[in-house]
Amino acid sequence: MTNGKRRILFVSICLKSGGAERVLSTILQHVDKTKFETILMLFQGTPQYQIPEDIQVICLHKKGWWNYPVLIWKVSRLYRRLKPDVVLSALTYTNVICVLSKIFAGTRLRLILSEHGMPSFPLSQTKNPVTILFLKWVPRWVYNRADKIVCVSKNSADEVNKIFKVPAAKIEVIYNPIDIENITALCKENIEHPWFAQNTPIIVSAGRLIDIKGYPCLIRSFKQILTSYPSKLVILGQGEKEESLKHLAFELGIDESVAFLGFQNNPFKYMARSNVFVLASLTEAFPMVVLEAMACGVPVVSTSSPGSGEIITNRINGLLVPVADEKALSEAIALLLTDKTLANNLAQSGKKRVNDFYFTQIIKKYEELFREDSHN
Repeated sequence: MTNGKRRILFVSICLKSGGAERVLSTILQHVDKTKFETILMLFQGTPQYQIPEDIQVICLHKKGWWNYPVLIWKVSRLYRRLKPDVVLSALTYTNVICVLSKIFAGTRLRLILSEHGMPSFPLSQTKNPVTILFLKWVPRWVYNRADKIVCVSKNSADEVNKIFKVPAAKIEVIYNPIDIENITALCKENIEHPWFAQNTPIIVSAGRLIDIKGYPCLIRSFKQILTSYPSKLVILGQGEKEESLKHLAFELGIDESVAFLGFQNNPFKYMARSNVFVLASLTEAFPMVVLEAMACGVPVVSTSSPGSGEIITNRINGLLVPVADEKALSEAIALLLTDKTLANNLAQSGKKRVNDFYFTQIIKKYEELFREDSHN
């Protein structure tokens, strides 16, 4: 503790293009600086999300999987040098490193791990025993050596309890915070893309271009929509599947109606000027992008993943459709393109729903965890 403040070390692989990373950015911006001194440690890259200028940022320049022992050594040295009172880690890979580093360093600190996913999903996608070791057995050992596990939804907490055998008393459910005023301001920025100056309806989706986000289903659904409703699809984000998704749009003959705009520091101006926002994910623990779209005042269609179901009440503040169901997804999107009354009602109810996740009340819960003492 320095100057009467608790020193909090925030740890992430990077700070770009992800919901967990955006949450970390929001906490860093709004945590009470009169009570907490904050330091950010990244394994690689420079932050793309906004962070306060007065926060010290340490980058460890991670290179690849072989860098694992080096990372543990570097983090353990920083534990000893910085002497943080609390470490808050985001994502499973980082969580494992932080726990092993604490053991290696032999230091006393309060270790809080955050789980932003549904552990069952990656396990369901593999039968490789080595992969299962790192997805199930290593986290089970690691998570039980932390002081607290923050899960971003009740469904995620249930899985951490059952799969990783973490006692319920050690798990805290804290929904992701959202900065409504900041999003509202960013919605007003100008867009140069010509589609947004036209009257053609625009469907927007955003997120990393990876398998779990279900973009092939969305693109095929959009093909069905185009047969009856002239419209455009805008996809925001970057990732390993970008070229294959572009090729799929080309194969379907709809590439001139689909735009891949890459990672955007301000995705909200695109959401705010769209007619429908769509999340086609195969699973989500708690999709921040759904809250963000709601805050932008756009009606939302989402697959009924566990996390989306904790935000959206079907036909009250959004539409939920079965996972990987192209027909149901296209019908839901078409409904919002044609039924303006329903679209407006869902958008207005969505804006009200977002208030339940306002950052001030969420960050207070994190601050309460930061004040508690370590048990290890």
